[in-house]
Amino acid sequence: MLIIPIQNKPDWRRPPLVCLALVLVNLLVFVLYQSGDESRWQAAEEFYFASDLPVLEEARFYEYVDAEQPEWRTQAQGAGEEFIYEQLLWSREFHNWLMLQLAEEEQPQWLRQRQQFAELRDSLSNFAYGLTPANPTVKGLFGHMFLHGGWDHLLGNMVFLLLFGLSVEIALGAAWFIGLYLLGGLAAAALHMGVEAGSLMPVIGASGAVSAVMGMFVAVYGIRRLRFFYTLGFVFGEFTAPALLVLPLWLGKEVFGYFFGSDNIAYWAHFGGLVAGFACTLLLIRLRPTREIQVEEDLPPTPAQLALARIESLQNSGKLLEATQAATSAQRQHPGSLPLIYKAIELSALAPESEAHHRAWLALFALAKQPEQDFALVAQGVEDYLRRVKVPRALNAGVCLLIAQRAASEKRWDLVEILLLRLQQKEHRHPLMARLANGLVEHYRRCGDEERARRALDFARNLQPAAV
Repeated sequence: MLIIPIQNKPDWRRPPLVCLALVLVNLLVFVLYQSGDESRWQAAEEFYFASDLPVLEEARFYEYVDAEQPEWRTQAQGAGEEFIYEQLLWSREFHNWLMLQLAEEEQPQWLRQRQQFAELRDSLSNFAYGLTPANPTVKGLFGHMFLHGGWDHLLGNMVFLLLFGLSVEIALGAAWFIGLYLLGGLAAAALHMGVEAGSLMPVIGASGAVSAVMGMFVAVYGIRRLRFFYTLGFVFGEFTAPALLVLPLWLGKEVFGYFFGSDNIAYWAHFGGLVAGFACTLLLIRLRPTREIQVEEDLPPTPAQLALARIESLQNSGKLLEATQAATSAQRQHPGSLPLIYKAIELSALAPESEAHHRAWLALFALAKQPEQDFALVAQGVEDYLRRVKVPRALNAGVCLLIAQRAASEKRWDLVEILLLRLQQKEHRHPLMARLANGLVEHYRRCGDEERARRALDFARNLQPAAV
């Protein structure tokens, strides 16, 4: 079962830097540190099989099985040497039992070789920084949150961290978010250690801390109704419900998984993280109200969205001519709609020298007059347009001046220069051109590029008489 929110989006004007930093740290730890585990294990394995240990320890393994793990004998008989050597190399229970035996029997050479192998094996990331319930350490309590068993494990946790963490950090603030993230991870570890007390199997993964973020998400949104996507076996769909309603569903999923799911998943760590994240955030909210959270409501589609859906339906049906005509018409009706402009450009690109194609680009360039519009899209559009068409008719003198003036205000002097050169080629003269050229002179002088500053100054002087 999977239940994730699909409605709320973060406000990128206040980027959630801590959440993004956590994702980056987990990626870097996996790529730069855990990638060395293969060579570490190879060194441990080579040492083991080059020593006297394989010959000495096989008989002792059966002694251990008879004394401590009689259920293993059936597995050993069925799997043969593969199972035996897996336990000889990996089982810390067998290692601890054997070390006591060798110490009592005064076998210094065997004891030394076994200890050397154990040191090499324990240099692996999951042994060095994993959480071992029977022997917890400070570095394991914190380190296990940043280790993962593979790319699928890592990416799964990071996707969920982004899905929930981006909104939660903006709501609570960076300091509270990272504090509750770590606290939730510790609470998850504590519950896992309580359930699996005595286990020598190290646990790794950010799942407990990420579960805490999910609990934080529920506490922040409370009874607000959100849209969720769910899967249950092969069934999937959407539903709208108060955020609070999904917490018992998530908790129930973890309890079900513990009794009927895989043995390799720390379900109680997930459970502990969910409860800790929810409870701590609820307490924080009562003591310190959260910042206002913008939740998107289920609004009916706009006319521009309906037009775009119709165009895409025609396009997907292979009716490209009708789709192009519909895009051109919709673009005129909704001149400020970027999705419609891009769709018109895409469809008319089948005939790059057509009037429709140039008009589609012209609609994009006209957005330069809107101060609230992201100018980077227009600037990128000019570069793409000049690269794709042979005769850029949409960049007439008026459009070039409009974009150049906006580019100067945005400090995009490279684009100002391109547009001034185009105006010069067309032998166009306008008072604004001299001011823009003088701006170029100052820019290149600040950059220390005297050659380009001189050329821009000559250009400005040539325009001066016409500007008087």
